[in-house]
Amino acid sequence: MAEIEFVHVSKSYGDTPAVRDLNLKVGEGEFVVLVGPSGCGKTTALRMVAGLEEITEGEIRIGDRVVNELAPRDRDIAMVFQNYALYPHKTVYENLAFGLRMRKVPKDEQRRRVEEIARKLGLADMLNRRPSQLSGGQRQRVAMGRAIVREPKAFLMDEPLSNLDAKLRVQMRAEIARIQKALEVTTLYVTHDQVEAMTMGDRVAVMRDGILQQVDTPQRLYDLPANLFVASFVGSPPMNLFEADVESDGAQLVFGDTRLDLGARSLRDYKGRRVVVGIRPEEVREASGWDGAHVGGRVLLVEALGAEQLVHIEIAATPLERADLVDAAAQPPGPSLGVEELERSVTLLGRFDRHLLLTPGEAVEVAIDPRLLHFFDLETGAALPTADVPAVAGVAG
Repeated sequence: MAEIEFVHVSKSYGDTPAVRDLNLKVGEGEFVVLVGPSGCGKTTALRMVAGLEEITEGEIRIGDRVVNELAPRDRDIAMVFQNYALYPHKTVYENLAFGLRMRKVPKDEQRRRVEEIARKLGLADMLNRRPSQLSGGQRQRVAMGRAIVREPKAFLMDEPLSNLDAKLRVQMRAEIARIQKALEVTTLYVTHDQVEAMTMGDRVAVMRDGILQQVDTPQRLYDLPANLFVASFVGSPPMNLFEADVESDGAQLVFGDTRLDLGARSLRDYKGRRVVVGIRPEEVREASGWDGAHVGGRVLLVEALGAEQLVHIEIAATPLERADLVDAAAQPPGPSLGVEELERSVTLLGRFDRHLLLTPGEAVEVAIDPRLLHFFDLETGAALPTADVPAVAGVAG
């Protein structure tokens, strides 16, 4: 095992920056996931560790060595690719043993290690098959086994589950996490799927436009996003966002026809200013029996998911106009579906109990608890400190 460390690493293609001043350390035996939308620089960062991309500036260290000038074969890392990269004319056994044979490992040792890994990955009865005779999940396990059998200092995984169907992805992400914990091998994993990142990583590093936005444990990323982009990217469905005015010495929040007392969440430093307010869908509750501000709205759409239902509710509030500060894929839906338009409206998405009977067009009240709100600067997108919650660093952990 060995640490992987990026020290002020940048990568540019001509005048186009792909990674900008990246500083990140992956500890020995740690599973760190790089996540972000397409084009954010996460795969480029991984390929620089592997030696498949040259570094424009900075240093990459694996263990106690600076590896900037080392060839890929000399870095003692193993990489699992998105397309598996198996040799179609070789058997599973030959694919697993290929790296050992190239390193001139004795044949008895090759067989011992291949058979041991095959047992751990459930491939013991498939060693004589070729890749064309395997399912997608089995091919993925062979690709992982080929990396594991070498006993490298670190694993690099580039979206290894993206070619699998949804059910198999869930199964394989649990399998990869289990294997990594059992082997305790330093792992840097790249994905665009934030659910995958949150369920697998010891820590998750969120990137956007080549810049590291925040790195922390999955739960802290969810509970304490450092900025609007992380808030909108992490969570499925994404966080609801809208604008509101801070009044009464920072003790009240005003949006639409709602005046909400903030209590201990006072924004005294933002008195008289407009801020961005965020609330998770699971915290948007039908008002009956709940404390907090009751906000009137109208049901636009109900999505029944079996165990729960996702309800789209139109309320009077100012929509977030700084779309450049959030994840583009997390933007709220368009105009309401044929119901009366409010003068300034926002669509809140709420997770409701499946037994609550709601229909499109119906008036509804939701309860908003100020203790569960997130606040962000309208100009910079940075998370705001309140009287009971300190500011969150952009890059933590």
